[in-house]
Amino acid sequence: MKKRINLFTNHYRASDDVIAEIEEKLKDYDFTLVEGYDPSAVLNLVVGGDGTFIRACHESNFSNIPFIGVNTGHLGFYQEIPADRVDLLIDAITHPNQKIQEIKLIEADVHTEENDYVFFSINEVVLKAKYASIIHFNMYVNDVLLQSFSGDGIIFSTPSGSTAYNLSAGGSILYQSLDGFQLTPIAPIRSSLFRSLDKSLVVPKDTEIKLITRKREETFSSFSVDGVLMELEDINYISIKLADRTIKKIVIDDNWYWKNIKDKFI
Repeated sequence: MKKRINLFTNHYRASDDVIAEIEEKLKDYDFTLVEGYDPSAVLNLVVGGDGTFIRACHESNFSNIPFIGVNTGHLGFYQEIPADRVDLLIDAITHPNQKIQEIKLIEADVHTEENDYVFFSINEVVLKAKYASIIHFNMYVNDVLLQSFSGDGIIFSTPSGSTAYNLSAGGSILYQSLDGFQLTPIAPIRSSLFRSLDKSLVVPKDTEIKLITRKREETFSSFSVDGVLMELEDINYISIKLADRTIKKIVIDDNWYWKNIKDKFI
């Protein structure tokens, strides 16, 4: 029986062409592609861009099966293999001795008036004002009140997600294997009345951040996970920490991260 490889794709023409090439080259080997998630598979293959990769992580419930990506999208920060180098993918599949990198996740526990929710993120979670107004909340770090924030909102990003929304909001780039996460304010207010943190802050693992919204503003806050808005009402507070879970990603080139930074951000 052939070993199964889970396939996640955006179904763009470029992706379909790459998949056809992969299937043709795998004919002589003991592997088969299966679209969607099968927990008995030996590999998660993502053909697309970063959005496809993030979606694959969520759809597989952040599977422990290693991921590998072929980039047919735009930026392709998670997708190491270029679309015209399928041979690298075939070699990685048929000679499974590649380096594995563990990518950190953020865990966010959201408590509302009615229910409690747990979310995991590979890029970021964001709390911000739902409408064209500012949001106010108290932010505790390991039970110490750090600030009473006022502004558009705040981003909590993983090291791998630091190059996404976080970077656009003025945050720093973190190396993917660092044990920690980053919080970056969005348009914070600093005046004689408000003293909000106006720079990003990197915290180590085992740090827990708690955001407590003011009672009158519970209904006016929104929460998103990896760019997807969660339909939550009346958020009381949110606890955020580095998750115990990770995803595994096959790395073919040890210098791939730095080449990515150079090619796509400099």
